[in-house]
Amino acid sequence: MISIRQVAPALLALSTAAAAPARAQTQAPMEIVVNIPAGRLDVLQGGERVRSYPVSVGLPRYATPTGQAGIQRLVWNPSWTPPESDWARDEKPAAPGWNNPMGRVKMHLFRDYYVHGTPARNERSLGRPASHGCIRMRNEDVMELARLVLRADGAPVSDSTLDQLAANPGRTREMRLSGRVRLRIEYRLAELEQDSVALHPDVYARAAAGYADRVRQELAALGQDPSVVEQMAITRSPGSALRIARSGAAPIRRVPGAPATGAAEVVAVLR
Repeated sequence: MISIRQVAPALLALSTAAAAPARAQTQAPMEIVVNIPAGRLDVLQGGERVRSYPVSVGLPRYATPTGQAGIQRLVWNPSWTPPESDWARDEKPAAPGWNNPMGRVKMHLFRDYYVHGTPARNERSLGRPASHGCIRMRNEDVMELARLVLRADGAPVSDSTLDQLAANPGRTREMRLSGRVRLRIEYRLAELEQDSVALHPDVYARAAAGYADRVRQELAALGQDPSVVEQMAITRSPGSALRIARSGAAPIRRVPGAPATGAAEVVAVLR
């Protein structure tokens, strides 16, 4: 005769396994948004921003395309084979590890574009264009993002497995996902924050001489009074991002020693 004590652990294991996918299904949907001019990747959960990471997008010659995709393939500790491209003519294949050009994780988007890690020597370029089209992140950041994506996707991968992959840079594992987590790449020069307007450099010169007009259009579409452009006497793309307090038409000045977000200069209203 089988006792309840013998059966209970098995029942518990079955119920736990059944509950795991349900938790992924019931949590708020996750979306990832990259704004090319801002050099930033945001993680949205139920429409709320829960993480932000600095990223490097493609140089103007290798511009990162806008678009969107569901994340269906993720590789921990990838190797790297140089692509058939002029810039990679003299490059050599690289084994998995911290110094691999693809870093500790790569997530396939579309065609030959990825979100991926990057060696520490490239971290100084995060926040501005520097890649050959892919979206680069710090290795620590891309590993954290990978965990968030896997959890939101509902992929059947345990935390202990991810801990082992993180602790063993030479151990490669490819994972197939459902595509439930979507990533969107945008090109937006103007963004609204809770208490400010951020204006970003036109890194791919898409607005050219019409920078002010483009910013006015974007601000109007966001429901923000576009006269902020006139207040700042903005006529061309700034060299680095400007962050402007949202307080009407009062005179403005830079705040000495004010902390910046990424490369942004903080601009505040005179009191």
